[in-house]
Amino acid sequence: MVDTKNKDLFAKKLGIDLIAAASAAFSVAPFITIVDRSIIENTSGRNKLGAALKSGFVNLLTKPHRFIRAPSFLLVFGVYFTTYAAANSIDTICERLDKDSQSPKFLGTTIANMTTCIYKDRAFTRMFGTVAPKGLPLISYGMFITRDALTIAASFNMPGTVATEFQKRGLILDDDKAINAAQLLCPAGVQFVSCALHLFGLDYYNRPHVSFSSRVEYISRLYVKTTLTRIVRIAPAFGIGGIGNRIVKDRGNEFLQVIGGVVPHTS
Repeated sequence: MVDTKNKDLFAKKLGIDLIAAASAAFSVAPFITIVDRSIIENTSGRNKLGAALKSGFVNLLTKPHRFIRAPSFLLVFGVYFTTYAAANSIDTICERLDKDSQSPKFLGTTIANMTTCIYKDRAFTRMFGTVAPKGLPLISYGMFITRDALTIAASFNMPGTVATEFQKRGLILDDDKAINAAQLLCPAGVQFVSCALHLFGLDYYNRPHVSFSSRVEYISRLYVKTTLTRIVRIAPAFGIGGIGNRIVKDRGNEFLQVIGGVVPHTS
């Protein structure tokens, strides 16, 4: 009987994980869709960054029903739903098995995010670039894979450690404030490295035959504004979205406890 209740509670927790992932993904996908498209259009020379951002937000505000049905929005929603769902469910599974979730969560979430994000980037680069659609070069894949691994580590593994350091050093003593601050700062900080990888990956697709010095010179002109834009982008993606995901997940699990009580699992 206890085992049946445990299985039922475990299944409900996984359901809460998916609800939390979907709500977080839906809340951040519109903004990220606009920013990602704008960065790609700016990098390829198709449009100015400011003009592309303005056009995207105008479309979102004036035609929201069309915006959320567009392939670009659905691709971004899929990336973040898959990423958050993987992180949440791995935490829940490891909790049931009484195992530490740090390494499994990094590996599983990186794979989920990497595969979906590269698929999305490949589609976006083809849709919003200036060259005829073609396969991404291997070096672009490598840049994007490294970029995504850094982002996942900074978004799902580092915040807990950084929050603990905040409290140890007396910078932020409140638990919730410490983890929320770390959840915002870690993904933003890693952009100073990952943005360069992102730009190199895009430029190798758009201009495969230019010299390395020409590539560095071109990317140097884009680096500062693109990095700042990606920091603004990452705040909702893994900062605000991460906070929202955690709140929905925690509140959902608290609700399960209220309606069914806490049922200890058997090892």
